[in-house]
Amino acid sequence: MTKAGGKEFQGANIKECLSLASFSLGVPVENIKYTILEEKHGFFKKHTKILVDTIEDITDDEDINKIGILEKSVSGKDDHNENIIENQQEINGSIEIVQGKIIIKNPAEGGKPAVISPSNNITVLINGENMNKRTSVYADSKMEILFKNEEAQRFMNLKISADKMEAYVTINYKPNIIYKLKDALPTNNLIIEADVKEEIMPPKFTQSEVKDELLNHNIKYGILKMGIMKSVMADEISELLIASGKKALLAIDDKVEVKYEVESQKSQNVDNTQVIDYKAIGAVKGVEVGQVLAVFSQGKNGEDGIDITGKIIKVRASKKIVLGVGEGCQITDDFTVVATSKGKPSSRGYTFYVYKTHEINGDVELKTGNIKFVGDIVINGSVREGMKVEAGNSILIKNNVAEAEITASGDVVVKGNVIHSNVAAGKEDVLILEYLSDLNSMKNDLEKLTSSIRQLKEMNLIERNTSDGELVKTLLETKFKKLPQTAIRIAQRILKQGNTEDELVFIIKNRMLHLGPLNIRNYEELNDAVSIIDNKIELISTNLTLPVDVVLDYCQDSIIKSSGNIIFTGKGQYVSQIEASNSIIFQNDKSVARGGVIKAGREIRCKVVGGQGGVATKLIVENNGHIWAEVAYPNTRFIIGTREYILDSPSKEVHVFIDEDRELAVHKLQL
Repeated sequence: MTKAGGKEFQGANIKECLSLASFSLGVPVENIKYTILEEKHGFFKKHTKILVDTIEDITDDEDINKIGILEKSVSGKDDHNENIIENQQEINGSIEIVQGKIIIKNPAEGGKPAVISPSNNITVLINGENMNKRTSVYADSKMEILFKNEEAQRFMNLKISADKMEAYVTINYKPNIIYKLKDALPTNNLIIEADVKEEIMPPKFTQSEVKDELLNHNIKYGILKMGIMKSVMADEISELLIASGKKALLAIDDKVEVKYEVESQKSQNVDNTQVIDYKAIGAVKGVEVGQVLAVFSQGKNGEDGIDITGKIIKVRASKKIVLGVGEGCQITDDFTVVATSKGKPSSRGYTFYVYKTHEINGDVELKTGNIKFVGDIVINGSVREGMKVEAGNSILIKNNVAEAEITASGDVVVKGNVIHSNVAAGKEDVLILEYLSDLNSMKNDLEKLTSSIRQLKEMNLIERNTSDGELVKTLLETKFKKLPQTAIRIAQRILKQGNTEDELVFIIKNRMLHLGPLNIRNYEELNDAVSIIDNKIELISTNLTLPVDVVLDYCQDSIIKSSGNIIFTGKGQYVSQIEASNSIIFQNDKSVARGGVIKAGREIRCKVVGGQGGVATKLIVENNGHIWAEVAYPNTRFIIGTREYILDSPSKEVHVFIDEDRELAVHKLQL
């Protein structure tokens, strides 16, 4: 049953008040629900008053009667109440702790035995049994106290930066804590508590231990002696820098700052919505005598770095520039290019020129002879059959070109038609780009060849006594048939330049052609050729000039090549060979690409491709390129790298490319 309280008790603290209430009401402390009425904590005196609200779970009739009697008693005077409590305390058992020793006093007749409760970090065994709740004890109770002492611990943690250039150490120590019993005054109800007897710190990490931990993490460079000393002396360390690598000093490339204004549109991306003013392509404002054209800034070599694992961080060498001048320029103070004549400035790589313009007021024909000029050429008429025009810079032809040859180092603009002729913009660069294409092709094939042999060896698919040279020869004759052909073209170009002692030519002759592969002992010897090719590609790419463009209205049965873009502004092309390193763009809505081969490095954008008669037309771009056609007819071949798609039905809005899964993607709608 539950009984109402409503009685007040006073004492020095809540514990004493509850003890008095327990004695007075004859119920355990845990059965008493109370409210604190007053709690004072003075310097010399403490005072607490509580009001007992309810008494839970009282079922024994004798206890109830006893409580009734006591209730009547407590309604009397305070001194009477105190006498009752004192008498009750005298007959009840008690327990106390003195200097770690437990002293138990048995209760007198009618009194209650002493009660103990364990705290969290203490185990109490009474007569050999584990006591985990309130338990009565007597003088003859055999008690054993077990403490949950905390073992000493020490922690060392290393944090290494993502670039492995720095390491930080964190060290913490946790003491071995030994407990003892906390002394307690005599009481009938005691919670056994522990006091800290002793804290024993673990030994600090030594320098040897710290160094061993660094080695365990492969840290062996840039270890800071002062950091190690601090880490072994301090009681606690948080992310202390203990190792620091040597940062790489990046190279500074040579640089040339061009001072004249170039009004070129080459840097813009061309799409179907743009209209190019071909009159302005490559246009440059003229310069005066003494005007500064370029200023050279010398770079600086870098320094290799070392990370904390001892790995050397290589930096590339600074790119060197050789400043040069041609017609109309000179170098002053080794760093500045100035104009020595009035004209149009231009550059080939890092060689600067000031060109004058050579103008032909009529046609280029037998009467004028072939035209060759170091600067710009402007032809106000046409170029007739059998004639040649060669310019050191750009060429502008205001009418037609028929059965002629046009070559320029700069842009070529033909406002009319090109019939059965050859036109090349970029001159030597066109040949260099073809050479670069062969070098990249040879490098990729060599890497695939060595990878194939490596896989065969790893999978044990090679017959015994088969040499690496025989493997190379077999693969060249079966899977890599084009590689020897590419190698021959490269060797011929190198020999044409007079480089008979070239290392790559030696490898091609003695390791790749005819029976040469049989001279190979280890297939990885071919990696030497890859390294040589890489060096050649880097050197050639550095010396390439800015790409130049060809702009024309229409061509037929012709060869058009450009180191930049080829742009058709009118009717388009018919059965011609069109090659551009960047893009080929058909601008006019009625432009037609019918027959022949159209090849670009980056993209091809057509209006109408092929015809209803099924004329074969081939559109080619490199692996990462795109081909667009607003309308395309059957027998049009779309080639991306080595992947090919042949159109079998009239289509519109055609887009062909290599998707994210490295598959050939063809998007089109039925016409």
